[in-house]
Amino acid sequence: MGGFKSEIINDAFEAGIINIIITHLTKCSKQMKEDCIAANNLLKNDEDAITNRLTAMYLNAGPGILRYLPQSLEHYDGETDRYMGRTDIKVISGDNFRDEKAYHIVECKRINGTNTLNQKYITEGVARFFNPIPKPKYSSYYKRNIMFGYVVKAIDVSDNADKIDKLQYSLLQEVTTSKFVLKQNDESQYCVYTCEYFSAYVGKIELSHLFFNLTDAICEG
Repeated sequence: MGGFKSEIINDAFEAGIINIIITHLTKCSKQMKEDCIAANNLLKNDEDAITNRLTAMYLNAGPGILRYLPQSLEHYDGETDRYMGRTDIKVISGDNFRDEKAYHIVECKRINGTNTLNQKYITEGVARFFNPIPKPKYSSYYKRNIMFGYVVKAIDVSDNADKIDKLQYSLLQEVTTSKFVLKQNDESQYCVYTCEYFSAYVGKIELSHLFFNLTDAICEG
């Protein structure tokens, strides 16, 4: 991941890395869901609990070129000696040893079809890549990152994705956004959309939106 001289090749390479991460996320989420149901060891309806089990038990279970670090402090602010945010999952490769800023971010949020969680997906998820201005909570070294929606209630995921897409226009501050573009669709398990964003302070960023159905693996109550 050290980079090529051609910007076009670099762009294609980075798109490929994002696809590798998404493939691994979906594969591990499928396995976690199956194991939860088979062992009757269901997940709490809690973002951190889901993320912690996914990273501890599945994402890093075998060898690979990428490592998945949960709950990582993010974006140190020298003026206050504080970190601006905390990423849900930081994805690092060998590039991180060359430059500690070289990593991808997976920001996780629960989705249940309500307007409340749809808004939080944007204001406490997507917006962290752009706000506060001019120093966002999350950095974007490769200009590509992932939003991971844990679907915890039986809903029409495509319809809900359309609602989130429309909410972005009113909730994101000083950010221009394109429409969601469907890239993958496994109706029984997950779907993936991409969306481009532009901010005068951050530049152009592409976010992949992965919505995974965990409904059957979530505890009631």
